[in-house]
Amino acid sequence: MTRLVVILAIAAGCQSDPQAQSGALRVGFFPTVTHGAALVLLQRGELAHAIAPRAVEPHPFNAGPEAMEALFAGAIDACYVGPMPALNAYLRSRGEALVIVAGAATGGAALVVRKDSGITGPEDLHGKKLSSPQLGNTQDLSLRAYLAAHGLTTNDRGGDVRVMPMAAPDLYSLLRRGDLDGAWVVEPWVSRLVDEAGARILVDEKELWPGGLYPTAVLVVTRKLLREHPELVTQLVRAHVAAVAFIAGHRDQARELAAAALVKYGKKQLPPQVMADAWQRVRFDTALPPGALEKIAADARQLGYLPKTGDVKAAVDLHFLEQLQ
Repeated sequence: MTRLVVILAIAAGCQSDPQAQSGALRVGFFPTVTHGAALVLLQRGELAHAIAPRAVEPHPFNAGPEAMEALFAGAIDACYVGPMPALNAYLRSRGEALVIVAGAATGGAALVVRKDSGITGPEDLHGKKLSSPQLGNTQDLSLRAYLAAHGLTTNDRGGDVRVMPMAAPDLYSLLRRGDLDGAWVVEPWVSRLVDEAGARILVDEKELWPGGLYPTAVLVVTRKLLREHPELVTQLVRAHVAAVAFIAGHRDQARELAAAALVKYGKKQLPPQVMADAWQRVRFDTALPPGALEKIAADARQLGYLPKTGDVKAAVDLHFLEQLQ
């Protein structure tokens, strides 16, 4: 968090021109199933065709705060990212860093625990060792908000629940060895931990939201791209809408494209059943669930993750999306 705050303080005014270095549109994303829209978009090549002779330059990241550091440093022009890092970047830059131009995915996140951990409810989490992908990312917030809602406190705030941010492959090994009790993760790691690492779902995050709808990925662009190259934003949003529509109409083919992209960008060859389980737990949608960003911001402010002031509704600009409907 400290490093991110420092970058936010110095970088809002020094983003490089997205066309100055390579002429490419640099798009960040994560090699996860919740970023399936990005994976399908990249594999199908529609965006590259639409903006030719400029190229699309993919930039895979492991977690949201890392991706937002790259955005502030001017290394990417757009990004699929979780809502919490997007809001953090928006509010701490006073709206100068980015804008959310579309939703991308809902669902696909859960708190999984070892089957032999003895954890059957929140009261059993006292003294346990848990993990999230990265301090300050969307799942880290979900985990800490869930603990707080059940009267539990993390050890960094004087409590007895240890939360250790770590990369998914590391938590996979620790969970299998019994050195970790649980983790709040997104797909495909929910399915991988359940199918391969002897874990079970303690909390499916959809149970915590009205109607079961909560955002796990949004599409953001830099303010600089928005101001200087709105035509590229239009093409990006159009390609994003097309990717989501393709997924809706061709679920199996889209799943195969996403699986190939996971191998290409994440070096992950998922077993077919794991990929199938993960794919069916995620809903791809360009819309944002009503009130979701406000709830995320309220939880984050309660935990001290976000500034107390700033209108999160202003972080969203859907006019590019609305022009296509």
